[in-house]
Amino acid sequence: MKQSTAELRPIQFGGRYTLMRRLAMGGMAEIYLARQAAMAGFEKEVVIKRLRAELASDPRVIEMFLDEARIGALLNHPNIVHVYDVDEHDGIPYIAMEYIIGEELNELCQRGIAHERFLPIEHAVELIRQAAAGMGYFHAKRSAIGSGTGTETALDIVHCDISPSNLLVTQDGFLKIIDFGIAKSRGQRHTGDNVFPGKLSYMSPEQASRGEIDHRSDVFSLGIVLYEITVGKRLFRGPAHEVVNRLVAAEVPPPTYVRRKFPPPLESIVMRALEKNPEDRYQTAYDLADDLEAFLREQRMHSGPVRIARYLDMLATASGGQRRPELVSEAEQRREDELDFDTQAFDGFVPAEGAPSAEQAPLWVDPDEPSSEVAAALGIEIDELKGLRSAPPPAATKPSQTSLAAVDGDETITTNPVVKAEPEVAGDPPTEENPRMKRDSAAPSQIEPEPTVRESTQGPMPRRGFSEIVAAAHAQPAIRSPIGAAYLARSSPPRLPWVLVGFLGMALLALIAYIVLK
Repeated sequence: MKQSTAELRPIQFGGRYTLMRRLAMGGMAEIYLARQAAMAGFEKEVVIKRLRAELASDPRVIEMFLDEARIGALLNHPNIVHVYDVDEHDGIPYIAMEYIIGEELNELCQRGIAHERFLPIEHAVELIRQAAAGMGYFHAKRSAIGSGTGTETALDIVHCDISPSNLLVTQDGFLKIIDFGIAKSRGQRHTGDNVFPGKLSYMSPEQASRGEIDHRSDVFSLGIVLYEITVGKRLFRGPAHEVVNRLVAAEVPPPTYVRRKFPPPLESIVMRALEKNPEDRYQTAYDLADDLEAFLREQRMHSGPVRIARYLDMLATASGGQRRPELVSEAEQRREDELDFDTQAFDGFVPAEGAPSAEQAPLWVDPDEPSSEVAAALGIEIDELKGLRSAPPPAATKPSQTSLAAVDGDETITTNPVVKAEPEVAGDPPTEENPRMKRDSAAPSQIEPEPTVRESTQGPMPRRGFSEIVAAAHAQPAIRSPIGAAYLARSSPPRLPWVLVGFLGMALLALIAYIVLK
């Protein structure tokens, strides 16, 4: 999604909305901030996602756009963007959804690196815990709508495009999963086999190899994000064919290979989420969320929306902004007689050892890859790739026949009717040896993160949907292993022998005392 903010002269839209400002434009949709007004002075800010006019004649694109609305309308969770309404205006469909004041997770990481205050590990874990909770919800979602039998039916929703740019962090410290534009679910009207949308560097091995996918593909994608924001290193970066090969092989250097002091219990969680075979991964995102929560509790790390909001507030202060008074803690207020209270609050934050430095911020910017290279790496024709994914609009846009008058009344909002396929591809060059080699002999590698700014939600990329998931894929029993899988193997020695020694010592002292007193 290309950020393309433009103030508008208020324009009535859809009968009950007033468009106030354009937030962004993507290959498929334009995003506007709007005001919804009703009786008794009711007003609410919402986001209007409007299909681009030049795509409104393509039935496949319209069906994909409406599929996003259908899925969104069924979901109601604090960690998922809310969809309020779907309708059309002048024959062009639009979706009204929640207005999120926040930023993409990758932008947050880059800001932290720029100020040498990279996202603390406890906040990184908490944000992914929230994402896993929201993911577990939509994976498990069932509905009786349209079944005709009154029994609930599994919707089998798979997001297919989990990445930092589709995880928004609100200014109040909550994470929101957005952009279900290419999600697949049972009962979709559009179908297609061997479709593998999403960003190349966040695909699961089965996506990259054009295999059959289910909800565990999303778990792998979220595992990549967890790795990157806790280790401080981009995982898959490099030429498209190398990235695909590494994804298919699931070549993941263990976190302690990069940062020696990485917590072993968290490494166990990260590596399980990134198992090559879906059967070896977390079988549900809820299990992943549960283990992340247990890790924070057992390690006595403290995080949560308020603490994350205070961290964001510190970054805003470092950028020259004003602190939010409501986020100033009582402990800070007690020091308000000191001269530079805001600076001290920020300077009190100590980045973790091995966190990326300010010079490494540019390394988190995703390089553009020619669509021909991406198509060749995925083993498809370039025309097929263009049908599966669309790129951000070119930097220079040309006026189209649409649209809405800008502030001065003379200028029009411009879009580019030509959608180029220049997908982003990222990934790290492979290490000299197998990344699963001995960890203790590895030197810490350089660290890296990524930008982009978005105030609300990202427009979906037009691609064909997936075929239905085979029912047996969901018949797998949920396999749970305790968080201590690696923890028990690496933590302190067992306590039982020392307890026995203590008891024997006490018994010996008691015997000596008895003999002496007797």
